[in-house]
Amino acid sequence: MKKPELNITPFVDIMLVLLAILMVSVTMNTYQEKSVNLPKGSRTSPAVKKAAINIVINKNLKVYVNKEELPFKNFLENFNLKYGNFNKNALVYIAADKDIKYKDFMKIYAAVVKTGFTQIGLLTQ
Repeated sequence: MKKPELNITPFVDIMLVLLAILMVSVTMNTYQEKSVNLPKGSRTSPAVKKAAINIVINKNLKVYVNKEELPFKNFLENFNLKYGNFNKNALVYIAADKDIKYKDFMKIYAAVVKTGFTQIGLLTQ
């Protein structure tokens, strides 16, 4: 009597196809949930509103807020004292020299956010 053989190759092929389908469908669902509707830009007319607060950081870490110099080391405290009572929806523009370190820029940016301002623009060339 001959023993029956069990051939699992077709079973493995079907399972691999199902696994591939599952992986593709999960990936598609993940990316569909994160769709972003980006606005269209215009090169001819930049939309620049007049800011209530202009912050300029030069390469020597001198910080000027509306043409008044504030010390870099105590920027959060000084900025909070002078502009803590401002309208928190006021527009704030930050212009930083490209040669300053990222952590130094983030110290200024974080101070503006901690003060409560929500509309912050970063100026570029």
